[in-house]
Amino acid sequence: MRQQQTGSVQLRGYKVPLPLSELLWLEGNSNYSLLHRINAPNLMTARTLVRWQKLLPQFIRISRGALVNPSHISRLHRISTYQVEITLTDGTVLQVARRRIAEVFKSFKAPNN
Repeated sequence: MRQQQTGSVQLRGYKVPLPLSELLWLEGNSNYSLLHRINAPNLMTARTLVRWQKLLPQFIRISRGALVNPSHISRLHRISTYQVEITLTDGTVLQVARRRIAEVFKSFKAPNN
């Protein structure tokens, strides 16, 4: 698996690269990751979220088990001091971990996102 310059990722076993614009978010489960895509079935990969985070530095880690594509965040909503929700373009709502709230707001407001 490698990231290509065109904004896509080549997955082992797939001939066609996966465009990053199709990736909504990645869900970690032990040594595996479930890739949630737009209008396509989810893909299970034998990679940890830590490895995905190194490969896709533009994605935002919102919790121990989730990595989000910032271009698919439609709403960042603070419910209370310690509770923040992210709504994605497909309507999925994800909770931001309490310890990652400041980091998420900081990266969400960064000029390159």
